[in-house]
Amino acid sequence: MSLSLLPVESVGPTVQENAYVGLVIRWARNLYKSCDRRDPEAQALAGWLAERALALGYTDLGIPDDYRYRERPNGVSEQVWRKVGGALNGNFAIAQDRREALVGRWLDVLVETLGLDPLEAQILVMALYRDLGMRFTRLYEALYTRLGRCLHFQRDIDLLAKLLEAPPNAVDTRLMPDARLMTSGMLRMESEGRLVVLGRLSALIKYDIEPAADLYDQLLGPVTTEPLPWEAFEHLGPEAALAVSILRAAVDQGERGVNILLYGPPGTGKTSFAATLAAQAGMALRPVGESGEDGGEPDRQERLAGLRLAQCLAQSGRMLLLFDEAEDLFGAQPVLGGKQAGNSRVFMHRLLERMAVPMIWTANDIDALGPAVLRRMTMCLELKVPNLVTRTRLWRQMGEAEGVVLLQADAARLARLVPAVPAVAATALRAARLIGGDAETARLIVEGVARAVHGGALPAPEREHDGLYDPALVNADCDLPGMLDRLARPGADRAVSFLLSGPPGSGKSAWVRHLAERMQLPMLQKRASDILHAYVGGTERNIADAFAEARETNAFLVFDEADSLLLDRADAVRSWEISQVNEMLTWMEQHALPFACTTNLLDRLDRASLRRFLVKIRFDWLTPAQAQSAFERFFSMTAPPRLDGLRTLTPADFALVRRRAAITSGDGADDLVRLLAAECEGRISGRAPVGFTARAVG
Repeated sequence: MSLSLLPVESVGPTVQENAYVGLVIRWARNLYKSCDRRDPEAQALAGWLAERALALGYTDLGIPDDYRYRERPNGVSEQVWRKVGGALNGNFAIAQDRREALVGRWLDVLVETLGLDPLEAQILVMALYRDLGMRFTRLYEALYTRLGRCLHFQRDIDLLAKLLEAPPNAVDTRLMPDARLMTSGMLRMESEGRLVVLGRLSALIKYDIEPAADLYDQLLGPVTTEPLPWEAFEHLGPEAALAVSILRAAVDQGERGVNILLYGPPGTGKTSFAATLAAQAGMALRPVGESGEDGGEPDRQERLAGLRLAQCLAQSGRMLLLFDEAEDLFGAQPVLGGKQAGNSRVFMHRLLERMAVPMIWTANDIDALGPAVLRRMTMCLELKVPNLVTRTRLWRQMGEAEGVVLLQADAARLARLVPAVPAVAATALRAARLIGGDAETARLIVEGVARAVHGGALPAPEREHDGLYDPALVNADCDLPGMLDRLARPGADRAVSFLLSGPPGSGKSAWVRHLAERMQLPMLQKRASDILHAYVGGTERNIADAFAEARETNAFLVFDEADSLLLDRADAVRSWEISQVNEMLTWMEQHALPFACTTNLLDRLDRASLRRFLVKIRFDWLTPAQAQSAFERFFSMTAPPRLDGLRTLTPADFALVRRRAAITSGDGADDLVRLLAAECEGRISGRAPVGFTARAVG
C-alpha cells in the first residue's frame, strides 16, 4: 500500500499533492482533536508547531516562542489553542523531501512482502519518520518527553493510538510480540516501551538506496562464504549425508522447527561446511544477523530481529538460514546494574520449535547453549580437525581442483605443518593458483596462518614417519607376521586391544602403523601431551573425545606413552590420578574398534589395566643377527665384529646414526660402530629401564 493511498483528510490543494507531509499534518491534527488544551500533549503540539512554522510555510502563526521551551501548568490558552487548530487545518506550501517518496516506495514493497494491513503500514511508516528525522521527529520527541515526564503514558502504544486516530486496542494488537510487525523483525519494543524500527531499513533510506528485487541481501546481508567440494568433508562420516537428507525433506514437506547445529572449536570449518551442506542439498544459504543495523557489530536484540526478519523473507524458494555464533543468542547475557540481563527461555524455545525455514546454527561452546536448547536441535554434528591421513588426502584433492600440483610428499608436509581445516587449505591453494605458485607457495601461506594463529610461533608439527615397517628388524615375543595375516583377513574381529611395550625405537609404533594399513584403517595417534589437561576433568574429557573421534572416523586409535594415562592407582596421591585411569579402563572395555597403547615403562602401568588388553606384545633389543642385517641395510657395508658387543640396539638407532654420519666425517665402519655404541650407553640389556637412566657427564 503506497503512502499516497493511505487515507488523509483534505488539508488544502498543496498538501493533497504532497501526501507524505500530509501524513505528518494528519497525525498532528488527530492529536489536536483527541486532547484538551490543558493536557501536556497540547503544549507539546503548540511548541512543535511554533518551532516548525517557517518550515511549514508560515511567517507568523501568532504562537509565542516560549511555548517551545517553557512548561505551563495550566496548559495552552484558548487563544493559542485556536491558532494551533487554524494552522493545522490550513494550507501548507512545503517542498517534498526526496526521502519521503523513497519511504513510500519501500513501504509498497514491505506491505506486499510482509502482508501488512493499512494500520500496520501506518505504524511502520510513523516509526520510520521518527527515525529518519523527517519533520515528524521533533513532534514525536517533544510529545514523548512531555508525556514521559508527566507519567501520562508508559508505552508508545497510547501515543500512537492518538496520533493515528485509531482504537488503542487495535494498535496494541498489532504490536503484540506474536503480531506480524514484531515477528517480522521490522519493529521491536525496547524495555522502556519505545518502538524501534529496523536500523538497516533506516540506513538504506538515509543513503537513498532503492528497494531491490531481493530484499534479503539489502536488509540482512549477502552470503560471504563459498562452498567447498563435498569431498572436503568426507571425514565427517555418514552424519554429513544424513544432515543433507534431513534438510531436503524439511523443505520439501514444509516441516517447521528443523534446526541443525554444527559445533566444535574455532577454525574447524563450521561456516564452510554450512555453505557446502546447503549446496549439496541444492538450496541457497542466507546469513542471519552478521552485522548490526548500522553496519557495525550487532548486539543480541539486533541479531534476534534479524533472525525473525530472515524467517519472513526466506519463506519463498528453497532456502536455508545460517546463524553463526549461536552463543550470541542463547548464551547468558552480561550483568547490568547488579542484575543479570536474562533472556526468556520459553520464548527462545518456542522460536526454535516454530521456525518456518530450516536453520543451520554454529557454536564454539555448546555449554553456553544449555541442554534445553540442545534438545530442540533436530541434529547436532561435531566438527573436528581432520586427522593427518585425511588432511593429506584433502590437500591433494583440493590442489587438483585449483590446478596446483601436489605430490603425496608435498601434501603430507602441508598436512603436518598445521592442523588446517579444508577452508584454510582452499584459501592457500587459491592464492597459489592466482600467482602460478606450487606446493612451496602454499607452504609459505599456510605457515603464515599457523604463525598468526599461534601468536607468532609455529606449532610443533606432527611427526613424520620416514621409514617403512621391516619385520626382519623387529624382535618381538610373538609371531608378528602371522598375527598381521589373521587380523587383516576379511571379517576378522575389530574389537582388538594391544599393549606394546619395550624400549624406545624398538618398532612399536612402526608395527602398529603397518597393522592399521593392513586392516585398511586410518591411524589416529594420540600422545600423552594431547590428552593430559591442566584442569581437573579435562584429561577425562580428552580421553572420551579420543575414543569418540576414533569411532566417528573408523580409525585405529593409538595412545603413545600410555604409562602417563594408566599409572598404577596404588601409587596415586590425588583423586584425579585415579579418575583418569578409571576413564581409560571404561572406554577400553566399550571400544568396538582396534586400539593400542605403547609404553617404554611397563612396570608403571596399573595392574588392572593389563587384564583389559587382549594382546600383549613385548618388543626387545635387536638380536646380534638383526643388528648385522640393520648395519648392512642402513650403511650398505658389512658389519665389523665389534658390533656383536652392542646388545641394546634398536632400528631407530641405525636411522639416527645414518643421519648423524651424513653431517660428520665418521662414515667408516669403525666410526659408525662407535656412534652406535654411544647410543647404547646407560641402557640395561634384557629389560626396559624403569624411569630415566643418568648418563655420565665429563
